[in-house]
Amino acid sequence: MKTPRSSHVFTLALLAITWGSSFILMKRGLRDEMNQPVLRPEHVAALRLGIAGLVLFPISIHAIRKIRLTDWKWLALVGVIGSGIPAVLFTISQQYLDSSVAGILNALTPLFTLIVGMAIFRRVVMPRQVMGVLIGLGGAISLISLRGFGDSENWTYSILIVIATFFYGISVNTISSKISHIPPLHITALSLLIAGVPWSIYLATTNVSEIILQNPHGYKSLGYVCLLAILGTAMANVLFFRLAQQTGPLFASSVTYLMPLVAVGWGLLDGEQLNILHFICVLIILTGVWLVNMKKSSLAKQPT
Repeated sequence: MKTPRSSHVFTLALLAITWGSSFILMKRGLRDEMNQPVLRPEHVAALRLGIAGLVLFPISIHAIRKIRLTDWKWLALVGVIGSGIPAVLFTISQQYLDSSVAGILNALTPLFTLIVGMAIFRRVVMPRQVMGVLIGLGGAISLISLRGFGDSENWTYSILIVIATFFYGISVNTISSKISHIPPLHITALSLLIAGVPWSIYLATTNVSEIILQNPHGYKSLGYVCLLAILGTAMANVLFFRLAQQTGPLFASSVTYLMPLVAVGWGLLDGEQLNILHFICVLIILTGVWLVNMKKSSLAKQPT
């Protein structure tokens, strides 16, 4: 791994701010400042993926000619599992969960990357990594339970985010095991194109244009989703993969520790209620992630 320079540290901080802000952008795409609904979850997910795929379309056109026929099934899997489904799960859950909680739970991605790698791809893991998974999952369960074990709605929508991070784990392992020979930027562009095309077709059958035109907050919500798609999805992936190539996956994946802090900061600024127990849960989850990442791995984190 190359020694990170000051420019790499700046890129890491920029990436953490960009990805950490994705959750508040999703929230603002769904609801206005008075917490009134504007766009539906499927609208936000479809717009996000469609716009991101469009932004990276020039790269996709260049990459298509270089992809082997046998690679397309894995690219499709990464597109569906790594982008398409999680985008919907996050927006559904954020109708009912605070953006800060969503950002914290997203930190489970490295843990599920390890679990999937061990269970499905037969990767060798260290005992301390197993301990890290248990600690991290314990922190997540504690976070979900803060509103009370009887709060079934909180559990239901929190589990959707946990499922999304599990899908991220499958996607990352698929990239590492099946299509590691494809440049990461090409994987990103093509997988977003694959995820974005069907959602864009679906979007054309909905009344999303009427909502944007008729709702007084419609254009503002669309603006938030565009920021989410262009900065938080398309450009952030480009930054991440470039950082991973220049410094190595260990340094690049340290963004995992910074994202929840940014998400919590936005949540506090937006009036979300957090207490000391939330921060203890954050510390527990990040401790688990730290133990998992202690062993240098060729796997890099997959984003929101």
